[in-house]
Amino acid sequence: MAEQLSIIISILAALLTGGFLMIFIESQQVAGSVAERFHFAMNPFFRSFSNYVKFISSFKTCFTFKVTKDSDYVKRLKDNVETIAGLGGRSIISGQDYPADYFTAKELDSICRTINDIWYCLDEKQNYIDKHLNFDSNHAQMFSEQTKNYLEAIYPQYKGVQLTKDMLAKVSGDFFVDIYQPIQHILPHYEFWQKKEKEFKILTLITVVFTLFTMILVLLLSCYILIWIYKVLCVTCCGLLIFELYKLIKLENLSKTIMR
Repeated sequence: MAEQLSIIISILAALLTGGFLMIFIESQQVAGSVAERFHFAMNPFFRSFSNYVKFISSFKTCFTFKVTKDSDYVKRLKDNVETIAGLGGRSIISGQDYPADYFTAKELDSICRTINDIWYCLDEKQNYIDKHLNFDSNHAQMFSEQTKNYLEAIYPQYKGVQLTKDMLAKVSGDFFVDIYQPIQHILPHYEFWQKKEKEFKILTLITVVFTLFTMILVLLLSCYILIWIYKVLCVTCCGLLIFELYKLIKLENLSKTIMR
């Protein structure tokens, strides 16, 4: 029995120092690769996003909204602009761009839909909106330098353009179509990946704790528990390692298919 217990302890020690350690290192490498791809794709987007919301925060001071009881689209436009301008104000005050993991996928999509709705209200409902929306061109020119800097940071091709009334719709529409839509799948994919990675980490923790618990039983209670129970526990630990390897392979395959 002593020889069998010695073999069981050796197997458990090998699982802890070899198997689980190897799986942990490999999973960290996969996670690092996914995080690097995510930030490579999303950091440029959030630089543009931060400059867009700062542009709206600065540019909205040139507009006056005439909201009346029958001007639903004007109120909707005003609310949209103030929502986006609020984000811009926070970015300006902090002096930093929004980080890539600041918003959830649902929050970011809602914000970008609001941006697209600014374009819709101004472009599709132009005849209705125009008579309820005043633009102060003198104010736009007087305080244009910083606003233009934000605009150029979003779209380099806008360098040197004059700030006109139609820029609000054009910039919003271009941002949604040209900047957001190409990457709109990346954040949901990354959140799905994080969910699967969290499940894998929980499985790893459970496996390690179960293996340590089995080893403690062998060391402290070897005289009180039947040897076949230890064998079953040891086989279970080996099975958990095999299952963990399977989950790691699935995690690696997932990392190769997301955010493409």
